[in-house]
Amino acid sequence: MGDAQQFFRTHPVFTLDQFRRAVGGRATAATTTAPVKYHVGRGTLRPVEKSVYAVVPPGLDAKQFVPDRFLVVAVLREDAVLAYHSALELLGYAHSTYRDAYYFTGRRRKDLRLGGGTLRAVLHPKPLRDRGDEGYGVEVRERLGVKVRVTGPERTLVDCLSVPRYAGGAEEALQSLQGVPILSLDRVAGYLERLGQRRLFAAVGAFLEREAARLFVPPEFLDRLARERPMSPTYLVRAGRGGQLLQRWNLVVPSQWTTEGSRLEV
Repeated sequence: MGDAQQFFRTHPVFTLDQFRRAVGGRATAATTTAPVKYHVGRGTLRPVEKSVYAVVPPGLDAKQFVPDRFLVVAVLREDAVLAYHSALELLGYAHSTYRDAYYFTGRRRKDLRLGGGTLRAVLHPKPLRDRGDEGYGVEVRERLGVKVRVTGPERTLVDCLSVPRYAGGAEEALQSLQGVPILSLDRVAGYLERLGQRRLFAAVGAFLEREAARLFVPPEFLDRLARERPMSPTYLVRAGRGGQLLQRWNLVVPSQWTTEGSRLEV
């Protein structure tokens, strides 16, 4: 039991396979599973999903306890990368806190309900999958003492403007992205070139134009993005209606995102 207790202290959420590899040694599967079943019975572990368990903090009821959704995501798939609004939250930019979580993975997986929210798997963008470059723009950060993979600021910026609904909607995405303190413009350009979508060149360009003074974006970089803008007006939000056309970018943005000033009007 001693090895199991040590494992639980350093793995607040874990899979049965992780537990077996850490403390099983040459013991049988049944032997290594016994401590887990024992602690589930005592209420010190809570089953989350088949073969996934969370350690229940002392004094809390296992039936009421909701484990950290980001740590659950990290063990659902070994290749999981927190993304979209979850990346905004983990990186410290999010305007709001959500119960849902989004993550990139190489294979589809059914959604998992957790604590009133949904943990949703999303495939990496096809251009990255085609070239085996899924790790582009991915970083490792710490969450409650556990290292997790997350899209870095540059990829998060582009991803959130690519699919705003996964970032809480266009307004939430834009408000959150205004909290990004620094960017590698080379990394932004590299990701845009990999994706090859004119709408994203325009969306990122329009955002960076608004934040140019704060993020030290030179005019030459904006010109570079503008050359790749769509040939005809395109909506920031797919199937969008209404809004304002930013002529330089051939991009129609929500009405809250005005061309004057550098912040959203809310």
